Amino acid sequence: MTKTQTISRRPTFAEARKLLAKFGSPLFVTYKDTIQENVDLYYKYFSSFSGGFTLAYSVKTNNNPLLLEIFRQRNVMAEVCSQSDIRAAKMAGYRGPEMVFDGLIKTDADLLGAIKDGVSIINLESMGEAVRLARLASREKKIVEVGIRLSFPSSRVGLKSLLGISYDRFGVDRASGQAAQLAEFVLCQKYLRLVGLHCHTGSNQKSSSHYLTGINEITSFMKYLKNRHNCEIKILNLGGGFGVPEITAYKIADLATLAIRRLLRKPTDFSHRPFNFRKMASDIVFHLERKLDEYRLPYPRLMLEPGRSLVGNTTHLLTTILEVKQTPKNNWLIIDAGTNLMPVLTFYSEHHDILVETRSKIKQITSIAGPLLYSSDSLVSGRVLPEGKTSDAVIICDTGAYFACQANQFLYPRAASVLIDGKNSRVIERRETTSDLFARIV
Repeated sequence: MTKTQTISRRPTFAEARKLLAKFGSPLFVTYKDTIQENVDLYYKYFSSFSGGFTLAYSVKTNNNPLLLEIFRQRNVMAEVCSQSDIRAAKMAGYRGPEMVFDGLIKTDADLLGAIKDGVSIINLESMGEAVRLARLASREKKIVEVGIRLSFPSSRVGLKSLLGISYDRFGVDRASGQAAQLAEFVLCQKYLRLVGLHCHTGSNQKSSSHYLTGINEITSFMKYLKNRHNCEIKILNLGGGFGVPEITAYKIADLATLAIRRLLRKPTDFSHRPFNFRKMASDIVFHLERKLDEYRLPYPRLMLEPGRSLVGNTTHLLTTILEVKQTPKNNWLIIDAGTNLMPVLTFYSEHHDILVETRSKIKQITSIAGPLLYSSDSLVSGRVLPEGKTSDAVIICDTGAYFACQANQFLYPRAASVLIDGKNSRVIERRETTSDLFARIV
């Protein structure tokens, strides 16, 4: 059978117990083989694009330099958006020409550093940023290749919009003429070269629909640039956003259903929505080539900058049950990892599979909380899970994206990270100590 997407490799409880005994609890565990398989999947299905394909890894998703080395060895560029991203990429052996510089805000120091490093392309977010970059490039007398990030043309209805979160601060709008004004400015600059267009279409996507909208937006603007300025775009960047089969981002309807079931004290079971990576890739390539042909445009190089789908299912958080509590309302498992290590995992964000080590065949409606003296440190509510006991292992699955990098030191130091390479395992980030927490005090 042709492999159309990678499957999350998860440790057995015997393996988890050995790792916890050797490295301590809680513990992030990453499988190198799964990272490599994820990379290969992109190359397999996107290299069919006639203009060529470049894969870049979104460093912010998990910026451990030893993981970045794996990507570099697989000819994956580094997509960076901050000084810490750049530092991590350099520690992993990346050079400037192997980096793509994105980011809502880039200071003069950031831009100057990117110029001196020879970063492959800087994707501009605004006219103000372009003016500052043009000034710095002129001062350094260095040609800088740039792209323009186009705002995604969508109102983005959904949970985040209900919370007041808007995406229109990213990029420049094409319909209002902002993108055209920015392009005209760049094309008039002696030391700036417009070579790319960028449009990030969303996160954790499991269909091609938003990508096709992004393609329409970019190719339409490419046609304008060709006809108006005889400017040919060499890099078409669709950002990241591919989902992970084993992770489901809750929709508004999901949250409403789960809330009602909790009120009724019913189990909050949930099934992941499957998706076909090969079909998504095929749809994107087909639509892109069709639009380029329709507008009679030369094929640019297609670039993608995924993060979540490259590391999300490569890593799992191994934890230990500290206490089992029964209350009139809940059966609680209190584990040694909470929202300090898992700020991404909340009632209203994502559904992750959770495995409980136990010999008991009894399953019950269970809630899971971390060790923090903090009412919101509640990870799971109303999930049907095996009956656990103190010292049992609990595996929080598919925590490679945004968990370790967003972890904080509230009340407890951060966990260690271990890389599994075949039969070998090694620490790639040591466990934080309480001394580390106060090292910055002067």
